[in-house]
Amino acid sequence: MGTITFEGDRPFKLVTQRLPTATSVGETVILTLPVFVGGFPQQQITDIQVRLMLEHAEQLAAQVQSAVREVQVRKGW
Repeated sequence: MGTITFEGDRPFKLVTQRLPTATSVGETVILTLPVFVGGFPQQQITDIQVRLMLEHAEQLAAQVQSAVREVQVRKGW
């Protein structure tokens, strides 16, 4: 497992390269974001995993769904 150092001002912009995934492990949800990481040795894409408690995963899912609807409205879907 490697170490990623974030530099600069927050929020950090990590561009996803493939579709993110979510899986359940015990009582948590693991969100996996495959992101481009410039300068990462011999690999330009790495998986960032975020472990979320159930309550946090539920809140995130609701916020993502709301944001998706807003974008769809802007695009005229």
